[in-house]
Amino acid sequence: MTVDYYALLTKAVAGKDTLGRDKIYKDAYDLITRSSHLTREAAASNVAALEAAIRRIEDEIAVEEGRDAAQINEVLSEGTNWKPWAFGAAALAAAIALSALVYSYVVTKGPVVVATGVTAPPPKAARAREDVVMADLKAGEDGGSTGEGLPFSLQRQVVFYRTTVVPGSIVIDRENRFLNLIDSNNSARRYGIGIAQECLKGGSFFRVTNKLEWPDWRSSAQNARDADALAASAGRPGSPLGARALLLDKPGLLIHGTNSPKTIGHLVASGCIRLVNDDVEDLYRRVSLETRVVFVS
Repeated sequence: MTVDYYALLTKAVAGKDTLGRDKIYKDAYDLITRSSHLTREAAASNVAALEAAIRRIEDEIAVEEGRDAAQINEVLSEGTNWKPWAFGAAALAAAIALSALVYSYVVTKGPVVVATGVTAPPPKAARAREDVVMADLKAGEDGGSTGEGLPFSLQRQVVFYRTTVVPGSIVIDRENRFLNLIDSNNSARRYGIGIAQECLKGGSFFRVTNKLEWPDWRSSAQNARDADALAASAGRPGSPLGARALLLDKPGLLIHGTNSPKTIGHLVASGCIRLVNDDVEDLYRRVSLETRVVFVS
């Protein structure tokens, strides 16, 4: 099924400012990437079409804003009666407000139809059902290093991401379970994450203070059998901290790998922010000490 994203988004963003448009773009992107009914190829094709439509709309808005500014200057300089402009602006504002109310109601109250015509629940309702702590594999067991078995949205990929955060920074989206490494040109390298309960709240701004390869994980478990398993898993596949770790400037706050790839996208029982090992190794190579880390909810 071919979707005319340009036509749909043009109506949705009419009259919106930059922040309003960005929210609509993000909602559209999330609907595509979170659909479990789309194959990876279909999702990628829809994402590409969406991004092309966004670029076209933003280019047209930039041109239109430049033309409007020139027309207003001309009207003011000629002393033209301003009342028709005022009435027109008031009518436009009323229409925009009505559209915003309708859009808000549909997004927050009603079901959303994705590109394939499949009905999906509102994102927040879906997240509420997923907030169950996922069990880890035991220390010493290796569940794999890749995210191949994860939904497409949780796999490592470059996405459209407009932000004022400086490129090179890390933005962690607690609610949606994403870690974004900000790039230039309104893009980011996105990784799916699992997050521990204690890392869902707290401060928002941190920095990377240390980087570790195959960190040694210790537990307070007193059982001798558990202790033997932990010692055997330290510093190699099977370690609950995975292949790499980025330590932040707050005790207990770190970004790390995992031996349980299936926990990505979920609330987890231990650690803090976890990625599959292949992803945390990729992030490790791209991030330097003192990198800024921003948590958003």
